[in-house]
Order: sequence, then structure tokens, then C-alpha cells
Amino acid sequence: MNRLNRNGFKLGRWAQTLALAISISIASENANAQPMSQQNSAQVVTYCVGRYLVDLPAEAYLRGGRFDHAYVEIEVESMPHDKFLEEVNTAEKSMEGLTHEGNSPRLVKSLRPADGSRVLAYWKHETSIGAIVDGYYWLNGKRYLFRKVVTGSKIEEGTALMTRFISRVRPLEGGIPSAPGFCIPNAIVLDDGRTYPESTTLYFEFKNKKDITFDISTKVNEGNPPESLLSRKPGVMSALGILGATLGGLRTIREGDRKIGDMSGQEWLIAAPNDRGHRAHLFTWETPGARRDKSHPQIRLDLESAKYGQGVDPGPASLNDKDMLKLWESILGTLRLRPTDNDGSTSSDAKPAPQNSAAQSLPLGELAAGGAYPQTGNWQCSAAVPL
Repeated sequence: MNRLNRNGFKLGRWAQTLALAISISIASENANAQPMSQQNSAQVVTYCVGRYLVDLPAEAYLRGGRFDHAYVEIEVESMPHDKFLEEVNTAEKSMEGLTHEGNSPRLVKSLRPADGSRVLAYWKHETSIGAIVDGYYWLNGKRYLFRKVVTGSKIEEGTALMTRFISRVRPLEGGIPSAPGFCIPNAIVLDDGRTYPESTTLYFEFKNKKDITFDISTKVNEGNPPESLLSRKPGVMSALGILGATLGGLRTIREGDRKIGDMSGQEWLIAAPNDRGHRAHLFTWETPGARRDKSHPQIRLDLESAKYGQGVDPGPASLNDKDMLKLWESILGTLRLRPTDNDGSTSSDAKPAPQNSAAQSLPLGELAAGGAYPQTGNWQCSAAVPL
């Protein structure tokens, strides 16, 4: 997944995908893709992503993520409690005997504010004018590492802030939380309703479709929202220079405005060869969000096929165009803001928001999955079927 920057979502991976499409024929690739297996559409799992919810097929699993909230970086890792204690003790002992500016200890503070937590405040290095405050917390088999960078004069304040931050972490138990706050894996950071800088990215894979990946990112705009998704396409082509005029094998399956609930956004669904000449997909939807509004952040969803990591050569996509569209629609239409107690809602109200149809320019013969039919004529009815 492309990382976020202050001007919006980067497009580097798109440029790579487009470049790989040069002069490679993919005319017969769909014949190699297998249709999705027919499973009960109720077999879905709801994930809390920051302040939003999204439903994924039950066989999707979380493979990683990045999280920032209120100027605190958050790292999550599964580990038993004894390993957690070993990691914290090792971190503290590693600074024994180290000094700052020749005489004062490198480790400034070590606190145990509550069971299962530790706060360490220390100088970055021997001559540093900045310090780091780390908050360690263990909860239900997961280690949470909260990190805040402060100036030397703010160490006491940073330590107090970290202690309060840890005190607001609650486990996600019994389904979707109804309290206001920011969701991280298996937990929620309760907040006071103010808008803080925050971002989250979750990366998913599928147990029986190893080449399929799904990423979802949210980011509160500190300034004005970025340009729309499709308006940035020319920038990608311009970055490719003369290669842009010789692209071959790239096909846009669908593009245009796409509103999900009350979120105005755009989607760009493309198919192109991977570096082995096999057909690959990159489906993207993005809303630019509003300025300094935690309830309307930038949001981006990416669904990709024919992705293989860890040194494995990319092979054919396990899903054809039609089934990738089915999977895409079954996920995208479930994106919604999480209801909270402060708006009179409860967790039982957390239902997918209604969405409008896809871009009105769908050609006859294409799949119309969800929403109103974009044209008159005979259309195939499609259920939201997981992999």
C-alpha cells in the first residue's frame, strides 16, 4: 500500500503498474482466472478502522498495519506476556550505563502506571536535544508500543501525556464499540471528541487466494484536502514521460465519480500485465475528505490481484474481471462511519450505509453489482459473495 503524505495519497505504485504494462499482450489472460467459490454471503467479518467500519470475507486476515493518533505512533504485535516483559526489560537495560551529554543518564524516567504497562522516557542519543517517550502496554495477547517524540524541555509533559494515553486504551470485546474513539487492532483509544492528527492503514490477504490483497487507509487532513483521485492521473502519465505514449496492455475497467454513503469519491479500476505478463488488477476508490474533520478523513481502498511477495514470481490472477468486481462491490459498499453513543446511536446500529450506483457510464453487458441499474435493459443480478 502506498504511504500517506501531507498532500494526500501517493501514486508511485500506479506508475509502476502502468510501466509494467508496456508492450505486453494479455488478450487471453482471462481464460486462466478461476471464478470465485460460492459461499454464504453472511460469512463476513466487520473491522473497525480508525473511526470507520468495513466488512470483509471471513477468510480475509490482517497481515499488518500502521497507526498514528494525537501525535503518537502506534505499533502492534502479537506476543505472549512473558515475551512482552522480556522486550520491555531489555529495552530498559539497554540504556544502563549510557549517558547524555557526558554526565546525566540516557534513561530519564521509567514508570509503571498500571498493570501491563510501562513508560520509558529517554534521550535519543548522547548529544540529542530531543527525547523519546515510549509507552508499552500488553492486552489480550498483543503488545502495543506507543511512541511520542518530544523536546528535552517537554519530557515531564510527554511522560504525563503518555500515561494518560495508555489509560484510555480499552479492549475491543463483544463486537463493535459504541464509545467515541480511534480503533486499532483489538483495541480502541478513547478520546474527548476533539480532532487530532491521525491516520491508519490496514493490510489484508486472503487465505485461499494468496495473490489477492486489500488495503484500507484513513488520514485526517491537517490542511486542505488533496486533489481528487482521477485528476491526479495525468501526473502519473507525465512522470512516465515518453513511455506514456507507448503504453500497451493497460485497460480501464471502470472509472468515475462514486459516492459511498455521504462520502463523495472516485474509483479507478484497471487491469494490466504484471512483470510475468499475467493479467493483474488494481481497483482503487478514494475520497479526499474534509479539512481537520475526523469524521470525514481521506479514505482510500485498494484491491489488487496477481501480487506475490517473499521472492515468489507473480503468477496469473486467481480471479477474473467479473469476480474481482464482485469482490470489490461486496467490500466497498460496506464502508461506513462507526456510530457512537454521542450521536444517539449504539453498536447495534452499525449497518452499511446505502450507496449510489457505480459510474453512470457502465456499458451494456457489464456487471451491475449493487445500487440502482445505471442503464435500461437486461442486467445480471449479483449477490455480494465472498471468496
